[in-house]
Amino acid sequence: MEYSLLDLISMLDEVVRKAAPFPFGKKSLVDASEIDEIATEMRLVLPREIQQAQNIVADKNRIISDAKKEAEEIIRKAEQQRSALIDQNSILQEARRRATEEIGAAQKRSALIRSSTQDFTDKMLSRVEELMVKDVNELRILRKTLSSGTELQQKPQQPPQQAQQPQQKK
Repeated sequence: MEYSLLDLISMLDEVVRKAAPFPFGKKSLVDASEIDEIATEMRLVLPREIQQAQNIVADKNRIISDAKKEAEEIIRKAEQQRSALIDQNSILQEARRRATEEIGAAQKRSALIRSSTQDFTDKMLSRVEELMVKDVNELRILRKTLSSGTELQQKPQQPPQQAQQPQQKK
C-alpha cells in the first residue's frame, strides 16, 4: 500500500502517542524499528511527490511549446493567405486587412494560452510548495518533540486538516 507523506506523519504520530511511559520521568519508550520503517517509507514517498511537481512543470512546458507551434502554424497560414490575396490586385486592400486580423487573433490566442498555462502551473506549483512546506514543518515539530523528550499525549490532539486551496496572488 502506498502512503502519502501526511499518512506517514500520522503513523509516526501514532507510534509516539502509543509509546510506553518511562517510570519517574516525562520520557517514553518507542519502538525504534517501527519509527525506522516509517522514516524509510517517508524517504521513498518524498521523491514521488517531487517527481509529480516536475511532471507538472514538464506538462506546462509542453503546453507552452504546443501553443507556440499552433500559433506559428496559424501565423504561417495567415501569411500564406495574405500572399495569395496580394497576388490578386483587385482585392489587395481586403487581403491586407484580413491577414492582419488573422495574425493579431493568432497572437492574442497564443498569449492567452501561454498566460493561462503559466497561471495554472504557478497555482499548482504553489500548492505543491505549500504542502511540502507544511510537511517539512510538521516533521521539524515532530523531531523537536521527540528530541526534547516531551510527551505528545500532553498536547490536545487536533484532527488532520483537509488540504486547503492555495491562496490566489494579488
